[in-house]
Amino acid sequence: MKIITFILVMFPAVIFSQSHSIDTLNLEMVGTTLFENLSSNTYYNTNDSCFVSWSVVEVSIPNGWEYSFCFPDCYPIGQASGQDNFMPNEQIYLGCHFYPNQIAGLGTIKLEIITNGIYIDTVSWIGIINPLTSINENTLFKNIKIKKIYDISGKPYNSSTTNQLFLYLRDDGRVEKRIVIE
Repeated sequence: MKIITFILVMFPAVIFSQSHSIDTLNLEMVGTTLFENLSSNTYYNTNDSCFVSWSVVEVSIPNGWEYSFCFPDCYPIGQASGQDNFMPNEQIYLGCHFYPNQIAGLGTIKLEIITNGIYIDTVSWIGIINPLTSINENTLFKNIKIKKIYDISGKPYNSSTTNQLFLYLRDDGRVEKRIVIE
């Protein structure tokens, strides 16, 4: 009779789980030159203790615009980096403000967030400030043609998809956001 011995070798398994999540990585804001401040926010959610450092990695805004961040405290205009410690199971406010100073245009900003020296996330904001010359101006757009359509990341888009935000560049130079819902 043969005796067969099975040896079960167990290797220690190390399982890494994400220490955090961010609700939305791409945010948009739309306003007119009458707006003093334009903002959009998301939330940084912790599953564990997190040491976070953040810095602006890309800014493309019209001359005269300014920006600021709240994460979770609001920082002075133009501050481009910071750090903080967060406890487990927190939902932390993360917002960006554009101050267009009555200047129409399109601006983008990207914020890189490094968590615990390991995880890197990039949160992007796009802001559109339309010129406004009168209260009734929006009713005058009926005869204006669309020159180009862009997706939220600024890439040209040629066909229509439902339930997605698009930026329409009009022949008069204005930008309009639309969501196609069917």
